[in-house]
Amino acid sequence: MAARREQGATKHVLVPDEVRGPVVQAIFEMRIDERLGYQEIADRLNVDLERSPPPVATAKSRSVGRWTYSSVRDVLCNPKYTGYMVWNRKATSSAGGRSNPPEAWVWSGQPTHPGLVTIEVFTEAQRVARDNVRSRSRSGGPSRPKKPRRVFALRSYMACGLCGRRMFGKQDSGHTYYVCSPKRAYLPDGHPAVIRVREKPLLEGLNEFFNREIFGAHRRERLQALLAHLDGEHLDEHQRQVATAKAKIKDLARRQARVLDPLENLEEPTPALVQRVNERAAEIAADLKAEQARLRELQETAPLRPAPELLDLLPTGPVDLELLPEPTLRRLLDVFGLKMHHDRENSLVECEVTITSEIVDMQRDVANVVVGSGRAGSVGTPYGEPRAWLHP
Repeated sequence: MAARREQGATKHVLVPDEVRGPVVQAIFEMRIDERLGYQEIADRLNVDLERSPPPVATAKSRSVGRWTYSSVRDVLCNPKYTGYMVWNRKATSSAGGRSNPPEAWVWSGQPTHPGLVTIEVFTEAQRVARDNVRSRSRSGGPSRPKKPRRVFALRSYMACGLCGRRMFGKQDSGHTYYVCSPKRAYLPDGHPAVIRVREKPLLEGLNEFFNREIFGAHRRERLQALLAHLDGEHLDEHQRQVATAKAKIKDLARRQARVLDPLENLEEPTPALVQRVNERAAEIAADLKAEQARLRELQETAPLRPAPELLDLLPTGPVDLELLPEPTLRRLLDVFGLKMHHDRENSLVECEVTITSEIVDMQRDVANVVVGSGRAGSVGTPYGEPRAWLHP
């Protein structure tokens, strides 16, 4: 959620943060599904700060630029992520400002802003904290056997292609699924109430993707063939858009310079003419400002030149993702910035990884650990549509 103080407003309005909102949801998932501690979650998020940007303090000078034990704890303990306003979380100043127990909190009767997690998810995260406290305080005697936790290997990587939301893991009848089920109020047109995708074919397709496109012996040739097929269309289109924006800016600047010409040759211009000229000048200025903003956006999002040679820095060999311990698997997927987009209409999942010169050494170190863990995948599957971006 984002406060408006930095934008000059005097009253806070909570709105979803499109970049950091999914990170908040992932933090709750890691807490509940894996029962990770605050620092463990922070360490995992800090692997890729571009994918998981850290919180920005209201006073930006206080931001540390990374996730910490306390910043993760603050997320998990903040009930406002449920969409409700909550009061009386702190005792009065006479009581030393201590935290009140949750049963003393005062909740708004209705949601006051879009929530990022449900009340049930928030409550479960608090239960994890209480269980951990009880576990640490328990002394002597045999420890109570822990209930096996559910492991969703691809949680936080799967996104729904219809609404863009992160899909969550769920088990049903012995099978693991990834599900998108938005609340009715946020259900886009054409989006079913529930979308479910089985995990097994996803892992098979992802295994084939890494063995063929990332660690395969012919990976570079395959990527170069793909780039030749694309023929630089995305680069050409971007350059055309930049050229068009520049031409419009030049034309608007010329018209802005000439907008007062009708008044220069008149000794006594009528008030009506002056008003029309002023209105036209304001329209041109607004159009010019909008086009300049568009040009800046295009320049900031310019496509990077593909660099297939980066693949040569990675090891080759078979890998079996299903045999990897979950922490090793997630580190592999995190360092390659895996994104999976479900295309329901075509029953496909597009897999995307990014390799850059800045992090390729780290990617190679992780790859050296996992390559050779199994036989190369050769399972035919509708999942795992390849897509790899390599940037210098």
